Amino acid sequence: MNAPDVFQAAGRAGRPITGELLIDAHAHFGHGPDFPIIRPTAAALVASMDRLGVKMTCVSSIPAIFGDAEHGNALVADGIRAYPDRIFGYLVVDVGYPEKVAAQLAGGRAAGFRGVKVWSYGARPGLPYNHPNYEPVFAYANEHAMPVLAHVFGPELDELEDHIKRYPRIRWLLAHIGSAELEKYLRFAREYPTAYVELCLSSCPRGLVEHLVAAGLEDKVVWGSDAVFLDQASQLGRVLFAQIPAAAKRKLLGLNAAKALGLERSP
Repeated sequence: MNAPDVFQAAGRAGRPITGELLIDAHAHFGHGPDFPIIRPTAAALVASMDRLGVKMTCVSSIPAIFGDAEHGNALVADGIRAYPDRIFGYLVVDVGYPEKVAAQLAGGRAAGFRGVKVWSYGARPGLPYNHPNYEPVFAYANEHAMPVLAHVFGPELDELEDHIKRYPRIRWLLAHIGSAELEKYLRFAREYPTAYVELCLSSCPRGLVEHLVAAGLEDKVVWGSDAVFLDQASQLGRVLFAQIPAAAKRKLLGLNAAKALGLERSP
């Protein structure tokens, strides 16, 4: 008889998952520029984590990705200070204003940020990831072996490919797999040892998690929720109830993220 699936059992019972490492690799604090979000705070996110059994959530700021990096990063820095063992900060920098970038990178690292988030739509119109303004950002991340979470909906993968080749000390988390150009995401995960694919997506395509594991990528997929845009619980359920072995769920829900984020080397 097969061993019980502790992940499904906890989900069905509506109780936190215990005794397992759960890391949400993609989340946010703060309101968007033109839409409200209910309780977009560190305290609310940590309460959600406690209900589900999530040990750590990796956060960038919504205001920062929409162009207000200084105010937005301050929200995340406050969260890191309040919950240093629960919140992993992704720094966002103003790539549209290159004179600000060096100071923002150094200041963010001093404030406890351990990763970088890039979101091409939030920079300036016409500023793709292969624009020269991104060079100092990726060079800094490579120098300090910081992970980079990149907003991708398919086409931006082409803009990132040369950076992935040139900066081998960066672990790249390619967000929103399943949004578009699935085969291209799969190729990147297979071809580049430092490239991981990340799951959060509002449309939640049926069978995507099973497809990724069947394609041999159970070591290269990380779970993210896109909280507080989306609910952590619903996004977690995509993996808890996927028709894959519990050992694969363990990798997707935390072990792969620990590797991608460099947490295995943390004290």
